[in-house]
Amino acid sequence: MDRYTAWEQHYINHGRFHLDPHPMLTSVVNVFKAHDVKTVIDLGCGSGRHLVPLAEEGFDVQGIDFSPSAVDLAQKWLMEKNLPGRASVADIHEEVKAFGDASFDAAIAVDSLHYQTSGEFIDTLKEINRMLKTGGLLFLVVPSKISDEAAPEHTFRFNEPALRHALEGTFKVLEWRLDPEKHFAVIAQEIAA
Repeated sequence: MDRYTAWEQHYINHGRFHLDPHPMLTSVVNVFKAHDVKTVIDLGCGSGRHLVPLAEEGFDVQGIDFSPSAVDLAQKWLMEKNLPGRASVADIHEEVKAFGDASFDAAIAVDSLHYQTSGEFIDTLKEINRMLKTGGLLFLVVPSKISDEAAPEHTFRFNEPALRHALEGTFKVLEWRLDPEKHFAVIAQEIAA
């Protein structure tokens, strides 16, 4: 079973899960507000665990995920809370290429970009940089090589020098942490590539 089918089946079987936002989201919101962020794209929004709190904070949110069931759950959650925002079905790595230059003030990608090779990851970061407005912000969470969780097939894990190198030339790191799951959690700012 490929990862797309596995995630879709998981959302069908379990509905909304993993509901708590990333523990660093409060810091992210504060940084976004300090930089006058208005529009945010959630790359790999799942069932909406970041879309909803970001919309509650007043951001204009858009989410994409490859799982139709996840997108449906996210959209319903936004509607249940009477929040603006939208979620749509798309492959992150292809959809970022379809957005116009400078389309968003900020992007978040929480445990959603590590299902590819290091070269594809760097290409996706360049596309995110392109679709962000000048000085736009990225909240990125990826598993480290010291993470305790079992690594699904086709999952890329990072050491700190490799991740810093991948960000080099496209993003300036503003904040860097190792989260409770031993994933790297980074707030970075777009720089002209």
